[in-house]
Amino acid sequence: MNKKKAGKFLLKITLSLVILVYLFSQVSLSSLAESFWGARHHYIILAFGLYLVGQVLSTYKWGLLVNVLGFQRGFKKLLAYYFIGMFFNLFLLGSIGGDVGRVYLLAGRSESRARAGYSILAERFTGGLALATIATVALISSLGKEVIPFWLRIGMIGGCAAVWAIVFTLPLFVKLLPWLTKWAQRINLGDFTIYWSYPRRMSLVLAISFIFQVLNVLVFASIGTSLDLGVPLGYYFVIVPIVDLISILPISINGMGVREGSYVYFLHLMGVETSRGLAFGLLGLLVVVASSLLGGMVYVLGDYPLHIRRRGGI
Repeated sequence: MNKKKAGKFLLKITLSLVILVYLFSQVSLSSLAESFWGARHHYIILAFGLYLVGQVLSTYKWGLLVNVLGFQRGFKKLLAYYFIGMFFNLFLLGSIGGDVGRVYLLAGRSESRARAGYSILAERFTGGLALATIATVALISSLGKEVIPFWLRIGMIGGCAAVWAIVFTLPLFVKLLPWLTKWAQRINLGDFTIYWSYPRRMSLVLAISFIFQVLNVLVFASIGTSLDLGVPLGYYFVIVPIVDLISILPISINGMGVREGSYVYFLHLMGVETSRGLAFGLLGLLVVVASSLLGGMVYVLGDYPLHIRRRGGI
């Protein structure tokens, strides 16, 4: 890691820590503990189960994408790769680390890694597209107008419209970007717009992406119910997608601090006190961590060392 990267990494850690320290300084530890211990555990278990279902759906979606690129892997193996990637997200401090791990597990040989990375890029992009669309619909609803500033609504709506425009018009512009074609040929992809050649499959991929995002909202709605926040379900469809988008910004370590602070802010707008808002964010983090640790068990108990190179196939 060079000095520039080390400096950026240090800034991210600092921002995450500063926000978390500030949030904890604003609440009484006893009230925070009371929120935790008073949570209805069966709703937290429900949130955990819904989160796992979402990851299984995401794995199936990823399988649809990797098959197009010529990778032939069974669902069980892809599921193991996916959960191992989640595990590495914890210790490599960001989704990029987990994605790199999945690339190595899927591809093995160096000449296949770029294609494997392309499948993960497509998976992330379709998920982000669904997330942005749900957030935009929520923003223009009456609920969104009550809690979200006007400038943020306009920015989100414009950004979402631009991304959808790119989705529908990219094949028309590839000829104007010859470097994309050269890159695709170099990694034996054949065509950068290969996914556009499978409209039915990609429609299914997008449908799964929307279902996944709805499940993600229900995860946090279950956590909110466990804490008796009294927030209507519709508000979660406004808050959760927006906080997820904010957390993606590369300004913190895996969204830590930024995510919890955002939840505290938006829930406060609906009358939820800071200690309970912070408990909400931390319980959401615990659900993610607990699910990711399952990937650690798969990695330790299975034969999935990242340094192994496959002997044949793609």
